[in-house]
Amino acid sequence: MTEVQDTIWKGILNDFQVNLEKAIEELQKRDVENIPGAKEALIQRLNNMKIHFPKNNGDILIKSINDKIQNAFFPNTKSFSESLKKILKSRTHEQDFIINELLNGFVTSKAKAIASGTQGPIIDRMVGAFSKRNDFHIVDHQFFAMFGDPNKPHHYVKNQLEELINMFGLISKELVIKKDVRRSEEKVYVFYTFPDEIIKILEEKYLIIDEELGYAIVSKEFDRNVFISMFLANMAINRDDIDKIGGSYTINGISAIFALILLLSFMPKLSVDETNPILNDPNFNEKNMSVIPKSWMIKQVLELLFEPLIKIIAYRIGGGLWLSKIINSKINKKIHNQIRFLLKDVNKWILGNLCRVEIPIFVEISNIFTEILVGYDEE
Repeated sequence: MTEVQDTIWKGILNDFQVNLEKAIEELQKRDVENIPGAKEALIQRLNNMKIHFPKNNGDILIKSINDKIQNAFFPNTKSFSESLKKILKSRTHEQDFIINELLNGFVTSKAKAIASGTQGPIIDRMVGAFSKRNDFHIVDHQFFAMFGDPNKPHHYVKNQLEELINMFGLISKELVIKKDVRRSEEKVYVFYTFPDEIIKILEEKYLIIDEELGYAIVSKEFDRNVFISMFLANMAINRDDIDKIGGSYTINGISAIFALILLLSFMPKLSVDETNPILNDPNFNEKNMSVIPKSWMIKQVLELLFEPLIKIIAYRIGGGLWLSKIINSKINKKIHNQIRFLLKDVNKWILGNLCRVEIPIFVEISNIFTEILVGYDEE
């Protein structure tokens, strides 16, 4: 890391430290917990973070992001097929459903901004469209029918659709018919599909190519996870080209999603009293759920920790280029707030309590924190 980069990183870490202290002060003023010991547990965790996060140049954060976020979601490669292969291999829909929901919510929001005349979830419609065609192609006029806006000029809609295609790393191809049956003239058909090297990867799990009949059969495994992974792979290989990944909007949204994952991972796991009615609720699973008291999510605490973590994620994944796009503008604040409210969609509310489902990435990042703390204690 160069001296300039090191100075930037130290500045980001320092901002996080300052906000940690403010969050601790804010928590100490409050007495609204309905779970005994919850406030003390969070204050203790934040104090531990304040003490240990700056050590060894922030190695807890670096290790958490490199091992559990960078490698799994933004592989360090310039090959689209290699990037997608690594992402698909490191994830399963069942294990990472919370991340899928967060990313699906963001990608859907981003896609709606592009294809504003579209009704219904865009990723689900793309899954359906490709699943129904045995040649695994969508002709341009079908694409226009699905995502176009009849109230806007054709050239505008075309530009918007090309942005949507680029967002997922799809490609367009041309088929030239020398003599059209109806008009006896040459006709050029444009259709959208997956790059050939990506189709080879999808054949392993999502596609069955019938060589004899010459068409593709889409398996039941082909779902929104494919498009979310395509979106991430495209971001990974084009992280240095802002225009190709959707500009500031995408960078702020993605950085906010993974900052939220880090934040949830670092929160302590609470044990509730055996008399607490939540233990008797059929929707609560004590083995893989933990309660997050409402006051932990209050703006004065969550936002103080959330905003510097967004900058930390941006810098570790996209360097100074991404960090420069995390600015305190109104539109960025809106994106950050939208991600924060996605908490309600990806966690469960049980008897008025928000419950974190302990998916692997939460547990793994938490374990990194615990292991390093133990190492420091031994020293």
